[in-house]
Amino acid sequence: MRLIVGCQSSNLEDTIIFVEWLLALGEGKLGSDNDGNAIIEIPNDLLIRDSSDPLSDLIDFVYPALLEKCNDISYFQERAILAPLNEIVEEINDRFWSMFPGEDVEYLSSNSLDNSESVGPGFDAALHSPDFLNGLKISESL
Repeated sequence: MRLIVGCQSSNLEDTIIFVEWLLALGEGKLGSDNDGNAIIEIPNDLLIRDSSDPLSDLIDFVYPALLEKCNDISYFQERAILAPLNEIVEEINDRFWSMFPGEDVEYLSSNSLDNSESVGPGFDAALHSPDFLNGLKISESL
C-alpha cells in the first residue's frame, strides 16, 4: 500500500508487480519448501549486476545525492535498506557512515549519575532512572 501511494501512473503497473512479488515472498509462497532455508529467484530488474562494489551501488541507488541531502529529514524518512541478518545491517551501516566526512563520535550512556560534581539546586537524582540514562547511545559522524 505504501509503495502505491504517490506512485506515478506510468510506474503503477511495475509497482503493483513488485508489491505482489514482495507479498508472495513475505508469505513464503516463493521458492522451494521452506525449512528455514529456501532458494528464491529474484527478478532481474531488482538485481545489481556487473558491479565491482554492489553494496556501494545499493547505497547510491537508495540514497542518491546523499551528501547534498543529508540535512533533509524527509530524505531519510522516505528511504530504507532492509536486510535479513544483523551482520549485514552492520556491514551496510559501516559502509554508509564511512561515506560522510569527518571523524566518528560515539556517545555512551551511563546507568548512574556522578555525584562528585556539583549539580544545580533542586536537582533530584531519583528522577533520572537508569532507563532514562541509558536511553541515548548513538554514533554519528561530524
